[in-house]
Amino acid sequence: MNHDIAGRVFPGLDENLLAVIANRMKKLEQSLENAEIKIRPDAEIQKDLVKVLLFSEYIASGLAKNPEIFKELVESGDLFKSYSHVSYSARIRKKTIHLEDTASIKKILLHIKLYESIRIAWRDLTGKARLEETLCDLSNLADAVIDAALQSLYDDLGKIYGLPVDADGNFYRLTVLGMGKLGAHELNFSSDLDLIFVYPEQGYTNTENFISNEEFFIKLCRRFLKFFTPGMDEINFYRIDTRLRPYGEGGPLVMSAAGFEAYYQAQGREWERYAMIKARPVAGDIEAGKTLLKILNSFVYRRYFDYGSFDSFRDMKRRISTQVKHRKLQNNVKLGPGGIREIEFFGQLFQLIRGGVEPELQQRSIMKVLDLLYSHRCIDKAVSEELKHAYVFLRMVENRLQEYSDLQTHDIPENNERRLVLALSMNYDSWEKFYSDLNYHLDRVHYHFSQLLVSEDQDQADLEVQALRELWMNINDPQFTADSIATGRFQDPSRLVNILRSLEEHPNTKRLTPNGRKKLARLIPLLIRKTGQLDDPDKIISQLVDLVITIERRTCYLSLLVENKGALETLITLAEKSPWIISFLARHPALLDELMHPATLYFPPGRQALKREMAQRMERLGSDDLEILLEELCVFRQVNMLRVAAADVSGDYPLMKVSDHLTFIAETVLEQVLDIAWNIVIGKYGFPEGISEYCPENNIDCCGFAIIAYGKVGGLEMGYKSDIDIVFIHREGSDIDSVRLYSNLGQRIINALTLHTAAGTLYGADMRLRPGGNSGTIVSSMDGFEDYLENQAWTWEHQALIRARPVAGDKELGTRFEILRKAILTQPRDPEKLKSEVADMRERMRSERLKEEKGFFDLKQSRGGIVDIEFLVQFLVLKHSRNHPDLVLWTDNIRILESLDAEGIITGCQSERLQNAYILMRKTIHRLNLQEKPLVVPDREFNEIKARIIDIYDEYLGA
Repeated sequence: MNHDIAGRVFPGLDENLLAVIANRMKKLEQSLENAEIKIRPDAEIQKDLVKVLLFSEYIASGLAKNPEIFKELVESGDLFKSYSHVSYSARIRKKTIHLEDTASIKKILLHIKLYESIRIAWRDLTGKARLEETLCDLSNLADAVIDAALQSLYDDLGKIYGLPVDADGNFYRLTVLGMGKLGAHELNFSSDLDLIFVYPEQGYTNTENFISNEEFFIKLCRRFLKFFTPGMDEINFYRIDTRLRPYGEGGPLVMSAAGFEAYYQAQGREWERYAMIKARPVAGDIEAGKTLLKILNSFVYRRYFDYGSFDSFRDMKRRISTQVKHRKLQNNVKLGPGGIREIEFFGQLFQLIRGGVEPELQQRSIMKVLDLLYSHRCIDKAVSEELKHAYVFLRMVENRLQEYSDLQTHDIPENNERRLVLALSMNYDSWEKFYSDLNYHLDRVHYHFSQLLVSEDQDQADLEVQALRELWMNINDPQFTADSIATGRFQDPSRLVNILRSLEEHPNTKRLTPNGRKKLARLIPLLIRKTGQLDDPDKIISQLVDLVITIERRTCYLSLLVENKGALETLITLAEKSPWIISFLARHPALLDELMHPATLYFPPGRQALKREMAQRMERLGSDDLEILLEELCVFRQVNMLRVAAADVSGDYPLMKVSDHLTFIAETVLEQVLDIAWNIVIGKYGFPEGISEYCPENNIDCCGFAIIAYGKVGGLEMGYKSDIDIVFIHREGSDIDSVRLYSNLGQRIINALTLHTAAGTLYGADMRLRPGGNSGTIVSSMDGFEDYLENQAWTWEHQALIRARPVAGDKELGTRFEILRKAILTQPRDPEKLKSEVADMRERMRSERLKEEKGFFDLKQSRGGIVDIEFLVQFLVLKHSRNHPDLVLWTDNIRILESLDAEGIITGCQSERLQNAYILMRKTIHRLNLQEKPLVVPDREFNEIKARIIDIYDEYLGA
């Protein structure tokens, strides 16, 4: 081999290091000569050999002692190959398939471990493999070695005691769970293997010399550990660490699946949740391992945002922070300040808090987690990128350190020559440049780590908060005076004290655990200080205390508001704008999680985005349990209504968009409810032949059933408290089984909409507009519906039809309804008779629903109110649509008013006044709903507008 190449690969290299390369090269050549191995590596391999001989004493020594490995690596082309995830298992199987004794298998596994680890280190040190491939290769190699060793030991033990079986004679196998770096497929070069052993069930082996399953698997695990115990072998094998098992070193070496599950569900601690994030079945019965981890998923990831565990997480962080101050760890790239452990803690903290609600975060790879934290708006892109770049850099440094001597070290060397070798292995031409970049990454990581869970320290440093905490802690002490404590703009401190006293004396507060009371004691001073800065703090603190009383038994919500200052700020802003939102949050506390996402909270999704969100929720849920499905629909509706309300009170969101979005939410829910109910009835009753004629693929779009929305949904004018008016129709001529199925389908839809679940109720559903009203059948055939509208319907039912449209179900049936609607609305009518009937109905409604109050104006029922505009529009459409069919194109009042103007039926001035009045009144109604006030305002606010509406109304509908 060319001895001058070292100077060309490393120009200007220190003479001592050139001598190291030359010495190691000489030993390799001597070894090849002694073994009579002749090999001519090409120029690229010769350059790479110079690098690895300098960068890795382990490779230099391994090749010198095993020259045949160098020959095989060069001639096989393995140094230039990327392995698949099954390559290692296949290679081991090929070399051990004819061997039966464990000693021979161990010898082969040791040789494979040496060969493959040299190959992996070579590819890493020469840049042939990226970090991700290196970590994955190391993990896959370990998986394959563990599994081969386990299978051999299992077979050996079975020859003595028989094999474990269940009552039906099915064989039981051990499951080996890989933890930490191995579990995450991120194993470093010289890592321990953190393993946990689990067997399926109690029982006995299948031989006369039987033993219990437990005894068998204990023997198996002991033999397994002995298999990897360092002996006289010169080759390093794996170090096995089992201390992460239940009860730690004092616990059983192996447990049954039932005992394993019971331990975590009953005694599992926060750090064990943290550890189980990385758990992965790596050997033995892989499928049983996956099932076991799926069962334990609810232990690791809570079904809610887990802010209740913050104190435990803070203790974990405090322990890390205390350790990194130790002088021995100052140059440790794993455990020192800014090291790999801090990056992993950063990502896994968010996983534990949010992973149950956002399953995408249930990842083992920290790089994927950091990407997801950015996409889920948990951290800024800059933070994500800095932590990712630091992680790649530090893991490369970690491998370079360990690849040098195959020692489990994470410390930056103190020797200057070793430091230069490390820098060169990281592609730096000097130690100083490398060290500068290393410190940059460590500093950025430690900064981001230090920003986690800092709120308690900040609170303790805030003297105002401390004083308000004193107020809360002494609220029932008669000798304590609050006069000296600054309470902001609260006009009457004694009233504030009384409100706080009512909270302190409430049964919910009395039942709090000591930990819960501690969290409440941190939250209350923050609420007082924040609300004390507002214009009307007395009213707002009362509403917020009512909310606290509702949520305080779920202490995770107290933690959310304490730990997430942005969420608390948003809550107080919403409380100032809308008492209804606070009441809504009190009824549905899970919505508090939305306060952390202002980017989505104030920007409600459109129709298509809602459909995508619904589809994602249903797919993620993966359940056909009706109650669970309906709970998810309730949460979907509540979350999106909160987003609309937040955007509404922000002050710059148009009324029409508010109504549109509330309508889109209702439509999306109706579509999903129909889909759920359809699948249930088809699953229960089968697919009738009468339906399969026109719906061969069981598609909801051709199912022969449609939901027609009337009123607020039909007119795209939904409000926060609106019920939904709906009618069901089905295709005519269906067989009796189909009719029965459609009737059952309609009933299930109504039940689903109105059923009370743990998450609340979807909507109040009003079916009174169906043919025959409350006494009519719940589902009408299209023929019957047409006959009713043509021959039996009252004028007010034709009025209602103006705001009707199909919103879910069979597309063709929906089109037929629209044709029928147009035909009915454009029928010729006697103008005087129509005027009399519409006016009479309006006055009858007014007399039944209006409660006159002198000096006040009822926005809906008073003369000149919003219902007068609606009746006027309906009258004009029914009167003129025969000659002006474009009037029936729309179902919303604003566009109908524009059409009445365009057709010359009313003047442009009248149309504009009616539109402006209608929008203003609806906007006022929305505002009053959000303020939880009755829909009545002082007369003076609408005197002029009311007079104009009355004039227009009387012109067309007056006596």
